[in-house]
Amino acid sequence: MNNEEVLSMFLLFIIICVSSTIAFLFSALEASLLSLSNTDIAAISMRHTKTAETLKGFKENLQKPIAIILLLNTLAYIVGASFAGSVINARFGSQWVGPFSVVFSIFLIPWTEVLPKIIGVRYNRSIASRIAFPLTILIRIFSPIVALIHLITRPFEKTQKKDFSTDTLNEISLLARFARFQNIISAKQEEIVASGIQLSQHTVEEIMIKREDIKYLSTRMSLTDAFIEAHIHHHTRFPLIEGDNLDAVLGYVNFKDMVNVLRLNPQNPSLKSIARPILFVKPKDKLSEILTQLTKGYQHIAIVKDENGKTLGLITLEDIVESIVGSLSDEYDVLPTFCYPITETRFVVGGGIKLSECRKMLSSELPDLPITLNEWLLSQFKTRPKPETQWTYDHITFTVRKISRSKIHEVIVDLKSSG
Repeated sequence: MNNEEVLSMFLLFIIICVSSTIAFLFSALEASLLSLSNTDIAAISMRHTKTAETLKGFKENLQKPIAIILLLNTLAYIVGASFAGSVINARFGSQWVGPFSVVFSIFLIPWTEVLPKIIGVRYNRSIASRIAFPLTILIRIFSPIVALIHLITRPFEKTQKKDFSTDTLNEISLLARFARFQNIISAKQEEIVASGIQLSQHTVEEIMIKREDIKYLSTRMSLTDAFIEAHIHHHTRFPLIEGDNLDAVLGYVNFKDMVNVLRLNPQNPSLKSIARPILFVKPKDKLSEILTQLTKGYQHIAIVKDENGKTLGLITLEDIVESIVGSLSDEYDVLPTFCYPITETRFVVGGGIKLSECRKMLSSELPDLPITLNEWLLSQFKTRPKPETQWTYDHITFTVRKISRSKIHEVIVDLKSSG
C-alpha cells in the first residue's frame, strides 16, 4: 500500500470518526433536552440557578434548541457521507459506493441514534447542565437560520402557547399519583398534595362566605348582647361593623377577648376597645397568596371587598385549609340526631335527624321526605330563624332552641295543638 492509499484510508477514517462523533453528541443532546422534566430542572436549580433558568427557557420554547440540534446533526450526516463517499469513489471506484453506504448506515444507526439517545435519557440532567451555555451561543450564531426554519414551519405549528406553570403543577400531581401507586403515600396524602398545589389556580371568591351569610357584631351592641350573639353562632372571631353598615368593617372581635373584658372590666366594656385589625382582600386574589398573608400576619379571617369598598364576603384560614385537606368539622358542625322525650307530648330533637325518622317517632302527620329536620325547617322559614322562634305545622309546634353556624342545632317539638 503506497502513501497515497494510506492517506486516503486515513482521511476516510477521520471523516467517519468526526461525523459520527458529532452526530453522537447531538443525538444525546436532543434526547436529554426532550426527556428533561420540570422536576429535573428544579433539581438542577439547587446547584446551578442560572443553568436551570436557561434550561427552563429551552423547555418553554423547544423549537429553537431542537432546530439547532437537528440542523447540525443532519449536517454532520450529510457532510460525513458526502466526503466519505467521494473518498471511496476516488480510491475504489463508483461500484463500491453503494456497499459502503450500506455498511456506513449500519454503523451509524446504533452509534449515532440508539446508544446516544439511551445515554441522553439516562444522564439528561448532567448532559443538559453542561450544554446549556454552549447551546445558547449556537442559537445566537445560527439565529437567522432558526428564524428561516420557523418561517417555513409556522403554518404547521399550534398557535396556543404552552403553559409552563400548568405543566409543572400537573407533573407534581402525577408524581403524587405515582407515589400512591407505589404505596409510598396514602390516598389521602395524594389528595392533599394535589389540592395544595392547585391553590395558586383558585381565587378567594370561589370559597368565600357570601355577604348575606356573614355573622358579625355591631358597635350598637352592648358587650353582653355581643356575647350572646357569639354564643348562639359558636364562632371564635366576628367582624365588627359600624352600626348596621356591613361595608364599614372596623376590625374583628375574638370571643376570648370578650370573655376577658367582661371578667376584668365589666363596668365599662366596649367592643371597639377589644377590636383587632382585620385583613382586606380582593375577590380575584389567589388562595395561595391569601394563605401566606394570613399565616404571616397570625390572622384567621379576612374581609373580601371589591374596588369600590363594598363588602362581598368573608374568607377564613379554615376555609383555605379545608380546600386542601377536606372538611374540618367539629362538634358544632355535625348536627345531632337524637330525639328525647321531655313529656308524653314534648320532645327535644336534633337538627340532623332525618324527617322520615321524625315521622316514625313523633307523628305521621309530618311529611315523609329524605332530608333532615334542619333542612326542612329552614325551607319553611322566610328568614333565618333565631332561638325561641316558633312555627306550627298541622298542630305540631316547633320551637328553635339552638342555632349553630346558621343551622338549626336543636328543636323543641310540641305535639299538642297550638290552640
